[in-house]
Amino acid sequence: MAQGRGLLNRSSFLMRALRTGTFCLVGASSLMTACDSNDDPPVDPAPVDRSPRTLTVLQTSDLHTNIFPWDYFSGKPDAKRGLAKVATLIKQERAKNPDCTLLVDTGDTIQGSPLGTYYAQVDNASKHPMATAMNELGYAAMAMGNHEFNYGQDVLNKFKGEANFPLLGANVRKASDGSEAFTPYVMVTVCDVKVGILGLVTPGVATWERKDNITGLRFDEPLETAKTYVPLMKQAGADVVLVAIHGGPDKQPTGSASSPESWLADYADATKWTDRGNLTAENQAVQIAQQVPDVDVLLTGHTHQPIPKMLLKQQDGREVLLTQPNRWGSHLADVQLNVTWNGERWGVDAHDSRLLAVDDTVAVDATVTQLTQAAHDTTVAYVNQKIGSTTAAFVGGFPGRYVDSALADLLNIVQEEAAAEAGFPVDLSATALFSNDVALPSGDVTLRDAYSVYIYDNTLYVMEINGSILRRALEMNTLYFKQLDAANLPAKPEDAKATTPVVADYNWDLYSRIEYGYDLTKPAGSRLTHLRFQGQDVKDDQVFRIAVNNYRGGGGGGYSMFKEGRLLWSSADGVRDYVARYMQEHQDLSPDAVNTCNFTLAPDLYTPYFQAKFGPAKCAPVR
Repeated sequence: MAQGRGLLNRSSFLMRALRTGTFCLVGASSLMTACDSNDDPPVDPAPVDRSPRTLTVLQTSDLHTNIFPWDYFSGKPDAKRGLAKVATLIKQERAKNPDCTLLVDTGDTIQGSPLGTYYAQVDNASKHPMATAMNELGYAAMAMGNHEFNYGQDVLNKFKGEANFPLLGANVRKASDGSEAFTPYVMVTVCDVKVGILGLVTPGVATWERKDNITGLRFDEPLETAKTYVPLMKQAGADVVLVAIHGGPDKQPTGSASSPESWLADYADATKWTDRGNLTAENQAVQIAQQVPDVDVLLTGHTHQPIPKMLLKQQDGREVLLTQPNRWGSHLADVQLNVTWNGERWGVDAHDSRLLAVDDTVAVDATVTQLTQAAHDTTVAYVNQKIGSTTAAFVGGFPGRYVDSALADLLNIVQEEAAAEAGFPVDLSATALFSNDVALPSGDVTLRDAYSVYIYDNTLYVMEINGSILRRALEMNTLYFKQLDAANLPAKPEDAKATTPVVADYNWDLYSRIEYGYDLTKPAGSRLTHLRFQGQDVKDDQVFRIAVNNYRGGGGGGYSMFKEGRLLWSSADGVRDYVARYMQEHQDLSPDAVNTCNFTLAPDLYTPYFQAKFGPAKCAPVR
């Protein structure tokens, strides 16, 4: 039997005992019999209180190393994010029910901002500031996210050793023999109620992650894993079962996903929901809620959505609660479980959940701020160092996506040169513009500026593909847009995007070195107007080398056709590090010199939306 006492130092264990009661880690091969022994002489037992009680479960998710209310990419405050603010809400809610409150996180914790990059790649000797902040808040457990693996297992295991709480991943197995690679679940006793917390991660890790970062691991389907472990948890004495999963619903509401009511629609009603375009088993939270008996609550993540409450029915009519607190510390999920004693054990007889938003009215927590201020200051100084210069601004966001733009061409040039330097010259490259509010400024360029145009920790792939794969990827690319009427364009540029389903901005790719074009007045599936390479029409069996990031090369975003290609090379460095190095080596970059016109979009979206603000685009159609 593994016990929490063995993982925590004495002082932190005593603090946790005061907050949550008894704490045991459990693997499949050892069930909990008792968490502590006591050699004191027996005394007459006090009457046992079996009166109804309320458990509070608080949840964070997808924090992505956002501790302070600060946007490191823009260099500006952001009052609607940060664990330092969420900490105030956590302590506020815990004070309302101090003896019966649990705090859980559902992953993507150590990656996502320059703070995460710095403490993984620049200074990996210091204690991780996320561990420092989360230890102060007394988390009971954390389910790992896919981004926990971005820096490799050494960085992950270091963070695991620094955390005063278990990192859970029941479906992460050792490839050699299928045994547990991480603690699958934890048993926590609060208010005399035994709560089992099962941790699961989206198996998309195996698709998106660099293979050397997950050597020796396999990622099983969460649904089947839950079917195995939940009965073990009940056998171990769990009265309440929480599934903490880094994965969310596989569909999203057809109406406004920001409306709480939309998440309460019948999941079986096809008119109310639309598919998210998932990888196989990427988001199985709803299926677990519906198909795994004895589950009480799904604490979800990964899809970056504020889901106050979903109510899902099992086959016997029993109702299961699901919630998700968005991303970056923008919300705290607050779950209330009313439990009663049935003569044999405790059980949930009523439940509810809500989201508490972080905004201007929420102050930062003084203790978390004090403990992590130095890490924040170090990160700000790190990203503010000058690395290069430009002769004019490289515009991003929608103005950079809706025309063949200099910024997209610059990112593709970076990828092409990195591939060539590694000994794998390419025929073409594809990239995306991830953010809507950033650009490379005119004049001095800082590391923050370079990072802001490539905000993810993607690595670079060189792949061998054929013309058929390329053509299908280009056609799928246009799902980003709705079908447009050239004479009646939407009032706002963002309204040209598809809504059923919504396609993320990072799933609209811009290509180099091929000539191609789209007609968005045509229906999806028939929008590619031409595809040529070096002036000749591309044939389906024609072979190409392409530079793409590991997410796209692994089939991410629904681009499964790339999985038919052959991986030739994977970089050790991240693409954004290549961007920073390129800018250091190429001072006074000129947008006009970088911009090569090889892509057309009809109708012209740049001129009506953006010409008045940014001036004519080099590659926009001449009117």
